[in-house]
Amino acid sequence: MKSDSELMNELAKRTDYLRKLTDEESAALKKELLAMYVDIHRLCKAHHLTVMLCGGSCLGAIRHHGFIPWDDDLDLLMPRRDYEQLIRLLEQGKLGEKYEFDAPNAKTDAKNVFLKIYRKNTRNVDIYSDEKMPFPKGVAIDVFALDAMPETSLGQKMKGIIANGLQFISITVLYAQYPSQHLKEFMSLDPDMKRRYRFKCALGKLFGIIPHRKWVWWFDRFVASEREDRPLGIPTGRKYYAGEIFPRDVYLPAQEVEFEGTKVYIPNKYDPYLRNLYKDYMKLPPVEKREQHFIVELKLPQKE
Repeated sequence: MKSDSELMNELAKRTDYLRKLTDEESAALKKELLAMYVDIHRLCKAHHLTVMLCGGSCLGAIRHHGFIPWDDDLDLLMPRRDYEQLIRLLEQGKLGEKYEFDAPNAKTDAKNVFLKIYRKNTRNVDIYSDEKMPFPKGVAIDVFALDAMPETSLGQKMKGIIANGLQFISITVLYAQYPSQHLKEFMSLDPDMKRRYRFKCALGKLFGIIPHRKWVWWFDRFVASEREDRPLGIPTGRKYYAGEIFPRDVYLPAQEVEFEGTKVYIPNKYDPYLRNLYKDYMKLPPVEKREQHFIVELKLPQKE
């Protein structure tokens, strides 16, 4: 069975509800994301924090020495202790006035179960966004936590069931608590997607007796672990809780490579990491299989 993201990508390509970025927009967005990365890395370096490219950004660094040509986002990965230290620095305004962020916390809501850093005075509206949502809507970089995992496969599976359940519930409650007209209209273009969306909204209303912010926070607290004697994984990664678990030396220490002419860091042993995500990762996928991002609105900052 195809995932929601795969089906949505296919639907976006065969309808005109969303638009694909022009080449000029994509180039400008990548330039902005790279500038954001430089600022984030500078702050992390000043405080001795490890920050790495992960997922498609890591793949781009190895296969293209930069962004994947048809992709236009940037994903970062940090060990849990460093990840939480970065959040504290953001709360103190150490990244500067150009930025805002949201992340799971005990007091306020966050859109996702991971940290997102946004560039102020920009707009990057997707179908999940709605004007009534209390979250930033600018160009953003996703930052994922690298957590210690249970030692046994049984422990990983059991904890993964609970973690993935909490994350799924948080998504359904997001749909119900903060309905997006864009998402509703887009899902209505395909009968199967419409049924899936309605099912999630119904579940969201059921679980929504507990606010979204609590589900996000409970998930974050459940998966957070800094134990140094355990394998590592990315609970919020593209393969969910147990899909990216490796011995610690696969991820750490981070190794330096070049990305768009800038020095960046990626997981120490990137080959098993990328093979797990993409199998034959050095081979270009056929055009129809290439993941792309479609948007409702994009606005980048004026030149300063």
